[in-house]
Amino acid sequence: MGGAIKVESEEGKGTSFIFNISCKSSQNTSRQYVHFGIAGSEGKKVLIVDDNETNRRILKTQLEQWKLVPTVASSGTEALEILSKTTDFDLVISDMQMPEMDGVQLCKLIKEKDSELRIILLSSIGDETQKKYAHLFAAILTKPVKQQQLLRVIQLELKQQVEEQPVTPEEKPANLLTEEFGKLYPLKILVAEDNLINQKLIIRVLNKLGYQPDLANNGQEAIDLLAKEPYDVILMDVQMPVLDGLETTRRIRKEFERQPIIVAMTANALVEDREICLLAGMDEYVSKPINLEALIRVLKDVKVKVS
Repeated sequence: MGGAIKVESEEGKGTSFIFNISCKSSQNTSRQYVHFGIAGSEGKKVLIVDDNETNRRILKTQLEQWKLVPTVASSGTEALEILSKTTDFDLVISDMQMPEMDGVQLCKLIKEKDSELRIILLSSIGDETQKKYAHLFAAILTKPVKQQQLLRVIQLELKQQVEEQPVTPEEKPANLLTEEFGKLYPLKILVAEDNLINQKLIIRVLNKLGYQPDLANNGQEAIDLLAKEPYDVILMDVQMPVLDGLETTRRIRKEFERQPIIVAMTANALVEDREICLLAGMDEYVSKPINLEALIRVLKDVKVKVS
């Protein structure tokens, strides 16, 4: 590329890698960002906290591309000042390594004032934050964070807020189990589940919603069936024999041209469990025992995506 590369290292101080190449200025001014939509969450307010100006600018631009409304703070102190004046933020994204007040200290102070406000922490490789403080955060992502990974976590947290909003008796559907639902939202569904009781339960629920799902007893069976049938959605148990749900998802994402929506079904409801499912390539997450309203919401979302 017409350039050079060199390394300078001094024991006890560190190492520098330097390179230069000859480039022309790009004539294309379009920005390259992940243009996934956040359906139903447009306009949500997000507070970004990072002492690094470049990081703040990148995160702000990404969130604006996703039709969210970001506000930036350069320190924990500034973030607390903003939160004292404005209480309608839906999410906070904070860096861990900051002078004077780190991400953990900031989170504890925020939780004292608003215990329900969700916080996503961006931490560096090698620190112990994930092990020590996982309970404080909605999610902990390791930097550098991929755009798609960040988007999926934001989607998950904002959707959960919608799900957790109280429903008044007047708003709650009189009968959720109706075969008319399957007619309104037609989908070809595959259930990947090894537990006999769980199989009967989820299939019975889907039957009552008007669906006739196929069944795979493990991940390998799911892959074999997907090779024969173009399923719209796979309800994927995470812990299965032969091939578990995570590895099955990775193989599907790598090997299949036509991609189904994959919904994780797992009894593990910890923050890190949700993140692991998303990183494996799953699109949605529902915890077991299955909440009927959450399942219906997911199926509606799936129909919108595959239409």
